[in-house]
Amino acid sequence: MNKRKPICLMAAALLCFSAASCGDKDKKTDSSQVTAVTTSADTTAVTTEPAATASEASTEAETTTTAEETTAEVTTDASDDRLADAVNLFEAVNTADMMQAGAGIEVDEELAKEFSLKINESTVSSVYFMVTDTRFKSLEQVRQFVNDSLCGELLEKYKNIYEGDNAAFKEYNGYLYFTHEGRSSGFEYTSTPEITESSENAFTAKVSVNSLGTSEVFTLKAVKQDDKWKASSLTINKNQ
Repeated sequence: MNKRKPICLMAAALLCFSAASCGDKDKKTDSSQVTAVTTSADTTAVTTEPAATASEASTEAETTTTAEETTAEVTTDASDDRLADAVNLFEAVNTADMMQAGAGIEVDEELAKEFSLKINESTVSSVYFMVTDTRFKSLEQVRQFVNDSLCGELLEKYKNIYEGDNAAFKEYNGYLYFTHEGRSSGFEYTSTPEITESSENAFTAKVSVNSLGTSEVFTLKAVKQDDKWKASSLTINKNQ
């Protein structure tokens, strides 16, 4: 019964960017192409200097190696890491959207329980099903997933997944239950995310989405909190 929208960008995106991150790595200068060039003017006056001792040569080689290693570390761009973080956050938002709509979670439909909910000042009964999804075994794990992935306005939008009288998840006698309504939800990503802005504690990423046959662009803003990247906002624009 779960209606899980396909997510086109996850593993393929990471493979693409690890293989192609593509142009930047290809643009690095091949050490075999680097030669020491001395002009004729430089060679006109030659001063004979004593040959370096074995100890000096060894020290010089170690210094050169250290410099090369340092350069390699400095030139390693963080954009690959930000891309992986963006992929994870777009996936988390997708999961949260499905969970809020009662979809995307495996349940045992033979094990049901009724819970009382308040809707428009009225109390109604709603059937929840026992969760068999191995990702979540308790309400605290659901809460942790949402709070580790989202903050700001997105957390406010989706915290009713685990919080409140009408929460999508409920816990009873040590078992986790899910509303499992299966309403249309989730996003069909149709491109690899693009990092448009990045700093030490924030980044912005865009991705194309198919929304009922219409191409849209999602712009996700992320911030670092408690040493974790979290999606703070998501805006939607028609793809021009």
